[in-house]
Amino acid sequence: MPMTTSCRATTKGRGILNQLRRLTLPGLFLFLGGAFGGHAVAAPYTPESDDQILQRLPTPEALEGADALQQRLANAPRDLDTAERLARLYIQAAQREGDPRYLGYASATLAPWLESADAPPTVQVLAATIAQGEHRFTQARHLLRQALKENPRLGQGWLTLAVVTQVQGQYPDSLDACRNAANLVPTGATLTCQASVLALSGQLVPAYTKLQRYASAATDTPDDVAVWMQTRLAEMAWQQGARQAALTHIEAGRNIDRDDRYLRNLYADWLIAESRPGAAIALLKPHADQDGALLRLAIAGIAAEDRRADLWAQQFRDRMAAAQRSAEFAHLRELARFKLTVEQDPEAALDLARDNWRSQKEPADMHVYLAAAQAAGDPSAAQDVRDFILENDLQDARLAPFLDHRAEAGS
Repeated sequence: MPMTTSCRATTKGRGILNQLRRLTLPGLFLFLGGAFGGHAVAAPYTPESDDQILQRLPTPEALEGADALQQRLANAPRDLDTAERLARLYIQAAQREGDPRYLGYASATLAPWLESADAPPTVQVLAATIAQGEHRFTQARHLLRQALKENPRLGQGWLTLAVVTQVQGQYPDSLDACRNAANLVPTGATLTCQASVLALSGQLVPAYTKLQRYASAATDTPDDVAVWMQTRLAEMAWQQGARQAALTHIEAGRNIDRDDRYLRNLYADWLIAESRPGAAIALLKPHADQDGALLRLAIAGIAAEDRRADLWAQQFRDRMAAAQRSAEFAHLRELARFKLTVEQDPEAALDLARDNWRSQKEPADMHVYLAAAQAAGDPSAAQDVRDFILENDLQDARLAPFLDHRAEAGS
């Protein structure tokens, strides 16, 4: 199947692709990040009856034990402990599978408590995690602050608040939340939380050095924290331009959890940046049901001149179109990257990146915004990003080419 014009890597397209090879997209840990990168959310559908089976989903490993919890909750609908345990399983499945439908199941499980004016703080933290995964950051912050006011000893609540505020570029608030989590969560989680913020606010090298030293010496770090730690170390190394060090941390994290979706996408971005699109395709092809993987397959397909690139690109378009029909469309960064790299439409990418910047301010958001502005011939259109970078003394080797004075002048 020949490649159509929409996906053919023209000279201009390859230039944009080379710029975007420096981009790493996954967001943060916990929900890991601002970007969900899972299945697009389709328009709501109302079944004809409560008994109608809409779809039989494969049961992910993360849902082991869910059937027993469902049965127990059916027998005791007001059993809060069982409801919270089931909701956590659904949230975990959403994180691992990249499927937001599980967030809907979690929300429905907690609905009897969320509908009351005095929902328990633990329920509010879970609801905030769901809101974060659906990019409802303002609501997530409100729920977390309310929960933590009632019970300031909820370590998971402080960590989630730290992630949400970091995604939105509110670094002092994020660092405060990390500090409040200290002594309530494992030491590795506290240090990773703090290093994540400091690395984006003028202390990249010391934050990386301190966290790397701890990671090398720690022997009792829980696996999920260790994966988060290695992921952040990989991103910090990449910020410094140390790609091989980044790969070392990626491999360390994947040795702990081979199925971590966040790390898999990060590894794919690394392979694309290293001009190894074929390896990225081999890595992601089994996960083409996830939007984040599908986006990267389309990008890698162009670079590899793979004839499946058109198919992957069209599948991504279809999913984004379905998502845009839903009430809340949370894929602006992914769609901006797609428009810029695959469809070679920098003007459309710039509009999307600008809209995305209102709610998300991660390095990947900065990168796609700056790259789109430059590709559109209007570097000054992303001046608010440059101002933000200067204000926070943010250091990132991937952003440096777009901050060059010659680039700003459009030369």
